[in-house]
Amino acid sequence: MTKVNLLKFIISSIASLSMGSIMAQSILPPVLDWHGKSEALVAAPNDPWITPIEQSGFRTTPDYKETMAWFNKLAAASPLIAMRSVGKSVEGRDIYMLVASTDTNKSPEALRNSKKPLLLVQAGIHSGEIDGKDAGMMLLRDIAFGQKKALLERVNFLFIPILSVDAHENSSPYNRPNQRGPENMGWRTNAQNLNLNRDYTKLDTKEVRAVIGVINDYDPELYMDIHVTDGADYQFDITYTGAGVQGNSPGIASWLETKFKPFVDDGLRAQGHIPGPLMFALNDRDFSKGNVAIMGGPRFSDTYGIMRHLGAILVENHSLKPYKQRVLGTYVLLERTLKLLGTEGKSLQKVTASDKDLREAQVPMAYKIPQMKNQVDFQSMSLLEFSDQTVQRPDSMLLLGMDSKIRKSAITQSEYIEWMGRPITKKIAYYKESEPIGFITRPKGYWVPASCDEVIERLKIHGIEMEVLAAPRMVEVEMYRIEDAHFENENHEPFPYEGHMQVSGKARSELRKQEYAAGSVFITTDQPLGDLAIHLLEPTSKDSFFSWGFFLNIFQRTEYIEAYVMEPLAQRMLEESPELKAEFERKLKEDQDFAKDPGAILGWFYGKTKYYDDRYLLYPVGRAL
Repeated sequence: MTKVNLLKFIISSIASLSMGSIMAQSILPPVLDWHGKSEALVAAPNDPWITPIEQSGFRTTPDYKETMAWFNKLAAASPLIAMRSVGKSVEGRDIYMLVASTDTNKSPEALRNSKKPLLLVQAGIHSGEIDGKDAGMMLLRDIAFGQKKALLERVNFLFIPILSVDAHENSSPYNRPNQRGPENMGWRTNAQNLNLNRDYTKLDTKEVRAVIGVINDYDPELYMDIHVTDGADYQFDITYTGAGVQGNSPGIASWLETKFKPFVDDGLRAQGHIPGPLMFALNDRDFSKGNVAIMGGPRFSDTYGIMRHLGAILVENHSLKPYKQRVLGTYVLLERTLKLLGTEGKSLQKVTASDKDLREAQVPMAYKIPQMKNQVDFQSMSLLEFSDQTVQRPDSMLLLGMDSKIRKSAITQSEYIEWMGRPITKKIAYYKESEPIGFITRPKGYWVPASCDEVIERLKIHGIEMEVLAAPRMVEVEMYRIEDAHFENENHEPFPYEGHMQVSGKARSELRKQEYAAGSVFITTDQPLGDLAIHLLEPTSKDSFFSWGFFLNIFQRTEYIEAYVMEPLAQRMLEESPELKAEFERKLKEDQDFAKDPGAILGWFYGKTKYYDDRYLLYPVGRAL
């Protein structure tokens, strides 16, 4: 029996047990007893605005209907809170957003033009990871009727409590076996079985399109996406990324490192929480080889935000911490963020404006750990083997970890890790994907033909500025011919990923005169979203529309030539061109497989004729130089 079949057998066996006979919660690693000052944030049992999560003792989270009924009641009772739908899911549920502001006019235009900085927070992009929803309910309650109204004096606040609304209702105590509470958890992917946090570039889902619409309409200064981890055990309960100097928004990254991180971390510690960076074990098991900071592509919310020069923070609460601890830590995180924007929002606005003015001549398509031979596959979040000798000396970090042991499995006979529930502290290596790679020279802009209407529509949804041609136009452009194409998913398997067959290949450049029909668009890179346009339209970008398979039609040949025509034509070509004859003879000598393949030989001659399809393998988007 293969490992895959054995795993399926084990899962099937567990699933066949009765509902109450075995629960993953009882098998999770030992948990440390926790008490913090943030417990004082919990409402009294007789509080008329107690939230459902507080009523349940942080055991169960309310369903969609109960959540929205509670928020609707809050908005009706408080002039500070407005509730509005920003879109609908494929199953017809409204995606609601709460707008919290002391301003009477809470319209998108009014808040976009307000002098107050604006914070956008979303929860439930993976609906089983729903800490943010319950923390937001408590915080908005305290803003409306408690002691936290002052938070809105200099800040406006947008809050999406459940983004993946359909998946939220696909709830079960068996959905996330490696997460400690709540007792009922939603599903990871939406009703289309798509992961919303892989959709920020391709925009297949209504949910992510709704978020992009909010970003375009309201223009927030800071964007926070709240998750819960999978994976290893450690002491940190609230971990997040966004700080650092990587990426195309250095001013924002520096602000997050020097302003946001110290202020938020101090607040969390003061309330009894343990903040930390995102934790990804370099050996994909424990932290004996170190931790790695991964620069994901713009398919992810945080990198997408930074790509469009929007301060973006990815929060990952630790799945093995009790739900109460995680929710209260998220409350403190949100409160401290609002407080900081009240005092430092202007400085964030200043560095954001500076980042939006950047027009780097060379734009990197990815990042790597400096001098690392085998790189982290950051798209699939799997970590590859590496040799310490191939890497520059890493940074170090103080790991507040948990003790562990390597055990031999009695089932698979392989090794697995057991977490012991005992705190340890040690210094470990900290590797960071900080070296830019895959540089693209910034073009003046891109010409996208009218035939690519679906791509044009998605570029518009992103908010990218474009000129639409009213009449055909002949232009000189650089275009790519794709060679050595591969059709495979993130694991290099010939299967779809996130509803698409992904494509990679070599892009060979050629200069052409090209006519673009009416309805085609020109996209200048001299705009704030110019870098985003480059990542979406350069075929070597891992998150381009090309890489996501939106241009599969270029790999289809539509015209052919019969052998009875090609055979005499090839003979005539050899007679008329000594140069071609010499090239053909070299080809026969150097390529034995070619020499034995009559079809390949005639195809080679066909490619030398004017009858050959000039559009074959030609990427139709042109670069204006």
